[in-house]
Amino acid sequence: MPIFARTKLTIEEGCMLPSPRVRLDYSGPNPQKIYPKVMEILKTNLKFKPENIQEKEYKWDRSGVPEKFSASLEAFKEFDRFTYAIFWIDVNGSIRPSKEFGKEGEATIVIDGSIRTDYPQDTIWQKSLFYEAFRVFWHRVFYQEKRYQFREQCRDIILTLQNSLKEFFNIAPKE
Repeated sequence: MPIFARTKLTIEEGCMLPSPRVRLDYSGPNPQKIYPKVMEILKTNLKFKPENIQEKEYKWDRSGVPEKFSASLEAFKEFDRFTYAIFWIDVNGSIRPSKEFGKEGEATIVIDGSIRTDYPQDTIWQKSLFYEAFRVFWHRVFYQEKRYQFREQCRDIILTLQNSLKEFFNIAPKE
């Protein structure tokens, strides 16, 4: 989780560079099952703690045909004392009655993530020029390679989520 400090230096880098996010488009039976499936994959396959998954938005408009739904999640994965990954998952879709499947429709899933490294700067020592010089040296010489490994782990989490959803719903990513 993020470091809670009054002031801090934050270094952020996207997990899916050079492309910023993963987008999946689905059309078929029961698109409303995508959101529960995302939650299941995060908790069981990817071992996210429930308290590290936050539902930012959940809407379901049943006033018309087709019915429209949307949901947004934020999930955190800690790597070490300074670095964590944050993931954003957005699901938007619509459903209509179907004689064959009960419900059918379309949905779009967008998955994005980044790694963040927070260095607190609350104390006089942490604000000093000596500390800053030491932190820059330590970060460039020792920690930068670790951050690259964390970025690869972040990328693997996004690709695992993508592949699990593709397998469950038999969908392909939009190019």
